[in-house]
Amino acid sequence: MKSKLATTIIADISDSTPFYEAMGDDQAQKLIQFEIDRLREAAMSHGGIPVGQKGDDVLCYFLDQDAAAKAALEMINKPHGTLLSVHAGVHHGPIVFAENGIFGETVNLTARLAAAANPSEACVSESVASYLSPDIKQLLTPIGPLHLKGVSDPVKVYSMRPPTDGLSTVVHTPTLIDRGLSRGSQSSSFTLILYHDDRSWRCREGDEIKIGRSKQCDVVMPQPWVSRLHAVLNMKNGKLMLTDRSSSGTYVKFENEREVHLKREAVMLAGGGLISLSLPTHHANARPLEFEVVRR
Repeated sequence: MKSKLATTIIADISDSTPFYEAMGDDQAQKLIQFEIDRLREAAMSHGGIPVGQKGDDVLCYFLDQDAAAKAALEMINKPHGTLLSVHAGVHHGPIVFAENGIFGETVNLTARLAAAANPSEACVSESVASYLSPDIKQLLTPIGPLHLKGVSDPVKVYSMRPPTDGLSTVVHTPTLIDRGLSRGSQSSSFTLILYHDDRSWRCREGDEIKIGRSKQCDVVMPQPWVSRLHAVLNMKNGKLMLTDRSSSGTYVKFENEREVHLKREAVMLAGGGLISLSLPTHHANARPLEFEVVRR
C-alpha cells in the first residue's frame, strides 16, 4: 500500500433520520442520494477525488488545500429550497491508499472533525487553516483546542461557514410554560425545566431545546458573545444531555459542585444548576439559565 500527503473532507448529511420517518424509506433515500450526488460533484468540480461513501456521508481527498476549502464551502452551503443540511470535517495529513479506499489517522481525525461540526458548518484543523489563502482564511472562526473522541491530544480547530449561511430550521419546538405553574407539574418520569427571566421551557423524552443568538432557536439569547446555535438540550432514552455547539464553549455549574467547561462536548444533566453561554457563571456579564431535572 502506498501513502501520500493530502487534504481530506468528510461531508455528512445532518439529521437525516427524521426524513426517513416523515417520508418513508424510498422517498427519503431518493432525496438523500440526490444530495450525496451533489456533494460528490462539488468535490470533483474543485479537483477533489471522491473515494467512498458510508451511509449519508462522502469521503474525498485533494492535493490542494485551498481547493479543498472551497469544495467544503460549496458542500455545506445549503441550496435554496432543499430540506437537508450538511456538516463537514477538513484535515491534512498522510493517507494510505488501498484497493477499496483511503485509510489512516488523517481519515479518522477528519471523521471526528465532521462529527463536531454543526449543520452548515465545516470544522477545519490547524493543518489546513495554516496554509489557506487570505480570502478563505477570513471565513474561519477559531474554536480552540478540542478534545476529540479517540484522539489523545487536543486538536486546534476552526469553524468555517459560507458568508451568507443561516441556521437550519428547528424540527421540534418544546413547550413554553409559565414559570409559576411549571415546578412539580410534570406527568412523565423525568423532565428537564429550563428557566430564564420569567420564562420556562420543558424538555421530556424525545424533546429538544436549541439555545443561541439566532431567532430560529427555541431559547434566544441576544448577547454578542453567544453563537447563533450555541447549545442543544435533548432527552433520549431517559438521559438528559446538554451538548455545546458553539465557538466559545458552554459552562455548567451543578448544585454544590465545580463548574464544567464544555467545548463541542456533551454532559448529562441531573439535579439542578446553571448553564452559562461563553462566560463562566460567576462572570459579571453572564446571564446564566437555571435548570432542574425533576421526577414524578
